[in-house]
Amino acid sequence: MYSLVGVDESELRSNPEALPGADSPRIGLYQVNGADLYAEVRGSGPVVLLVGAGDEDAEVFRPIAERLTARTVLTYDRRGTLRSSRDGWPGGGSKVHADDAAGLVRALGLDGVTVFGASAGGIVGFQAALRHPDLVRRALIFEPGYFRAVPGGEDLARRGSEAVDDHLAENPNDWVGASAALGRAIAVSVDPGPRGFFTPPDGKEWYTERMDANAEAFIRDDLDLTRELVDETILGSAPVQIRFAFGTRSLPIFEQIVQRLSALCGQTPDRLDGVGHGVYYHPDQTAAYILNHTEPR
Repeated sequence: MYSLVGVDESELRSNPEALPGADSPRIGLYQVNGADLYAEVRGSGPVVLLVGAGDEDAEVFRPIAERLTARTVLTYDRRGTLRSSRDGWPGGGSKVHADDAAGLVRALGLDGVTVFGASAGGIVGFQAALRHPDLVRRALIFEPGYFRAVPGGEDLARRGSEAVDDHLAENPNDWVGASAALGRAIAVSVDPGPRGFFTPPDGKEWYTERMDANAEAFIRDDLDLTRELVDETILGSAPVQIRFAFGTRSLPIFEQIVQRLSALCGQTPDRLDGVGHGVYYHPDQTAAYILNHTEPR
């Protein structure tokens, strides 16, 4: 590990939904798996690792992390995202990101981890559980973007990819615009607005501004993750406890994906009432769900 030099702390920690008076995290850059990963560690107790999409850095998940009381909580910027390096990026898919996460856990001397992964981060968290059962105790996977696992999913993903390609053909390197084009293409509304599916709830505009800074990572990396296939033969015999969850305010296709994957595990999926695909918009409900599935010491 080596420390960050010349970093403006106010820029790192600006989430308006952070808990007043919460302890500051232990911050560092860790040389892991051929990359430098920015990470924050909070608290003590059973270990929880939060994994988001490519445009969701550690600060996006800060309000959830701060609400996970009596836990050691690890958040980080995935390879390619904001304060982490881009060595060998993009490329390698979810397996590289899963190995990054495992390497970070080892570098911090942690084990017995509960991984909570959301959206494309759910794909990474799922792979981390399968590839590193020596470190991961359980995986809580919220609405992973395995679109090819259900009927109609490939068509939805293709529609989104075409919208991104068309936008970038006319506006090279406009990653924010490409993300908005994707959001409009996959929205269910007839008039989806400028950001479509990615339109934030009222009062949550900070998250959009933060994720705009990471839009390139989302477009160049996560779209490839959603093209991956699930090895269905592994699910029934996974060495790690895996639970899948969906939110009642999300797109129906995410519930379909979760229902499908849960059935392959012989489980009933978990349901988060009132929660949409962006779990960071619902820190209280999300933290309560994670706490309910981790045991305090």
